[in-house]
Amino acid sequence: MPPRTTSATSKKTASKKAPAKKAAKKAAPAAKAAPAKKAAKKKAAKAAPAKKAAKAAPAKKAAKAAPAKKAAKKTAAKKTAAKKAAKAAPAKKAAKRGPAKKAASSRSEEEEEIGPGLKPGDPAPPFSLAADDGKTYALRDFAGRRVVLYFYPRDNTPGCTTQACDFRDRQTRFASTGVTVLGVSGDSLASHAKFRAKFGLNFPLLSDPGNQVAAAYGAYGEKQMYGRKVQGIIRSTFVIGPDGRLEAVHSPVKAAGHADALLAALPA
Repeated sequence: MPPRTTSATSKKTASKKAPAKKAAKKAAPAAKAAPAKKAAKKKAAKAAPAKKAAKAAPAKKAAKAAPAKKAAKKTAAKKTAAKKAAKAAPAKKAAKRGPAKKAASSRSEEEEEIGPGLKPGDPAPPFSLAADDGKTYALRDFAGRRVVLYFYPRDNTPGCTTQACDFRDRQTRFASTGVTVLGVSGDSLASHAKFRAKFGLNFPLLSDPGNQVAAAYGAYGEKQMYGRKVQGIIRSTFVIGPDGRLEAVHSPVKAAGHADALLAALPA
């Protein structure tokens, strides 16, 4: 027969098993936690480079952006320099052209630099031209009298208007010395009439179609305007004496002040 187990023995055995169970229970969570901790450590280890990479990324971006910023600054500097150069270019050109512009400004916009070949003492070329007052004026009609015959480029232009108005304002003085003033251009009689009416001109304006009379006096041909050679009327004035010969030749002429200069040079 198997030996009987007393209650005391059972109790002892149970008491011995109790701590073991407790230890097993404690060990179970620890055993379970260990792999979890390892996994967490692995994740942390994997995450660390990512964090470092994330931290390093702005630095890399900044490093990459630095050359781009420098390049952008250089480009901006070049553009600024180019703009300054572009602004400075007209000033430089103006500085280079300064003397020419100053010389041009002292003359009217139509002043010329090439004059006719006639000279004082030469016979005045004959002419017979219709005027805006309905009459025809010919050189032969002025035998024994003095005539101021002036050629101008065009009606209603600034220089020509200034010149015509100067003759208008001094017409009484010209007439008192027995001088007849005649203006001549290639404009039509209708254009002359408008020009005369607009500015109250008190002397005849003769129409020279094709500028034939102007060419005979050397007042039409090659001239220099705004620095280039062109064909046209050369602003010129001829004082024709009572004997039909030229007493004075003025070419080229400055529009302003010319009438006064003529009066001062006329014989008493």
